[in-house]
Amino acid sequence: MSVSARLIARLVLGAWIVAGLLLTLQPAQPAPGQVVEHNLIPLRTIAIYLGNPESGFWIRQAVGNLLFLLPLGLLGPIALPGLDRWWHVVLVAAALSLAIEVAQLWIPDRAFDVDDLLLNVAGAGLGYGIFLVLPHKPALRGRFPRPR
Repeated sequence: MSVSARLIARLVLGAWIVAGLLLTLQPAQPAPGQVVEHNLIPLRTIAIYLGNPESGFWIRQAVGNLLFLLPLGLLGPIALPGLDRWWHVVLVAAALSLAIEVAQLWIPDRAFDVDDLLLNVAGAGLGYGIFLVLPHKPALRGRFPRPR
């Protein structure tokens, strides 16, 4: 792995995560009448997303949560050699997402939502899956075998 490729991956991944943290760790601006409440029941909010496909708000929420940690799975194995296995990516994504959700307990108009965590981790896993199917330089092939 070239030093420049690793550096570029680190910069892009770092910038993406910092931008995501800036969006998720500041007070939200709910729409008039919108109630922000905590959710500890898995798939409850996801059911709302799926039940409202015409709602731009719910679609943005679902897609945003899915895409938030996708770069961790896609660029993480290049940027951080310790993320060379799918379960490493999932553990780091779960820890980062859980930390954000817990922090949101104290941020005005934000809420802890277990479904945000699930979508964040799924996005990181999707990113890792994309990483695996992309063509890699020969130096990476031995370290990141393609699934059979």
